Amino acid sequence: MHKKYLKNKNTIKKYNIMKGKAQQQKQVTISAYSMEVIQESFTSTLKWLEFYIEKSGYSGNWQRQISETITRQDLNDQPSEIRGFMETALLGLNGLIENKPDFVLENLQEKFYSWLAKSGIGIDDCPEGLVECLVDIHKVLNNEGKEFSERVSEEAGENIAKMTPEERRKNFYRTFTVAQRLMDVASARQKSLEGKTYKDVEMKNQFSGNPDQGKKLFGQIEGRQSASSTNLNEIVQDVKNNSQNWSVDEIITEFNNFGGTKQEVMLIHKGVRLHDYNQEGKLNFNRNPIYRWENFNSYQRFEIKRAKNISGDYLTNEEIKWVVREVKSSPNIWRIEVIKGQTYLIHNLAQVNDGEIGTLIHSWQKFSEVEWAEINGAVKRAKLIEDIKQNAHLEKGLFVINRETGEYSENEDWFIHNQLRREFDNKTGYLINVPSFMVKAKDLTEKEQKEVGYKSEQRLKNLSTFGTKNDNKDIGTGGIFAIIAVVSALLIASVVVVKKRLSKKVKSR
Repeated sequence: MHKKYLKNKNTIKKYNIMKGKAQQQKQVTISAYSMEVIQESFTSTLKWLEFYIEKSGYSGNWQRQISETITRQDLNDQPSEIRGFMETALLGLNGLIENKPDFVLENLQEKFYSWLAKSGIGIDDCPEGLVECLVDIHKVLNNEGKEFSERVSEEAGENIAKMTPEERRKNFYRTFTVAQRLMDVASARQKSLEGKTYKDVEMKNQFSGNPDQGKKLFGQIEGRQSASSTNLNEIVQDVKNNSQNWSVDEIITEFNNFGGTKQEVMLIHKGVRLHDYNQEGKLNFNRNPIYRWENFNSYQRFEIKRAKNISGDYLTNEEIKWVVREVKSSPNIWRIEVIKGQTYLIHNLAQVNDGEIGTLIHSWQKFSEVEWAEINGAVKRAKLIEDIKQNAHLEKGLFVINRETGEYSENEDWFIHNQLRREFDNKTGYLINVPSFMVKAKDLTEKEQKEVGYKSEQRLKNLSTFGTKNDNKDIGTGGIFAIIAVVSALLIASVVVVKKRLSKKVKSR
């Protein structure tokens, strides 16, 4: 009797706690203005993301989902700069939705998944930079944006620490001037919505994609990022240890109602379900031990072929395209070499023998002129980056002239080879550009900038350029609060930097 009473008492206590939480949830009322700002900030983030996708040269079946695009004239076509704006907008959104009720996040999540479902972004052709953007947005929309926020704030703090006092004063003055001007617009809008709640704001999903399909697609894209080549290496190792359990063959992976089929070369385990097709006529890969030959890199394909004693040339005509793609993404593991009068593309792990032709060694004649030009450019570019890392240093704010083209470069960052013999133009006093010894930091891709340790200060410049004539059109009320959120982040970062410096001075005393 006593135990039963305690049990009932605990049950009542839990019920009251749950009821209290539910009542607390009901008491949360979001104003119409706050909800409008959140919705516009979310749309602004996706607009910048779409702009980034277009300028990054994404080659998939890309489809724009938002008809209104970015039209600012003061931007260049550098994807890294545009991505910086996207991250700035996302940082603002992260601050706006913090501690908001679940229904707000769920509304944005549904829109994000719907947008993704119709975007045309594929699992196998989603570049690393785009994957990172999608993952960042997803984390923010799931209240897991702390790491993203800290990363952006830390980078902003590093940029501030590098500034001179004059540069810092100038940038902050300009930023606050713009923020104050936009705050006046925001205040007027807030007054017009006074007394209204989120129920008075349009929250309908404007995207036509199926959110369930988008959620599944994101999971696959995210899984592809987290499932690194380690998993494929384990499969290759199993092929080497138990080659009798594996085969390489070309099979039908897709068919349609008109008799058309799609055939692909696959690595197949003996336990595979070869006749497991879904309603759309596609082979089911879920928990089915079958792997596309395309998913393995050149060295993995070489080891599989060696383990299975597969000789001969390429197993599929598509293999050359995969090599081109691999060289462009990881050019530092390839070299171009002339052997007995013939030019070859050679993997750095190759031992250079006939058995490696078709995986680690490729004659230049196998490629089209365009493909070979791309390979040549990528390999040379990789050598350039390695040379910068080993033999060059960064110099900021240089004034440079190219005598051949007459092009001027003013107050920009350059990587200068340590053996450069400097010459200056008599008329302008500018440093004369020697292309083989000088590389403009802005001309490097985002990935290359990371490789050489260059951290662009573009995010801070992004803030200072919000005062152009296109601001109100391309930022909106959501963008206004994005600016304010970023300004706060920059201020906090700068205070942290100052405190660290002061603490070091105190300790040294």
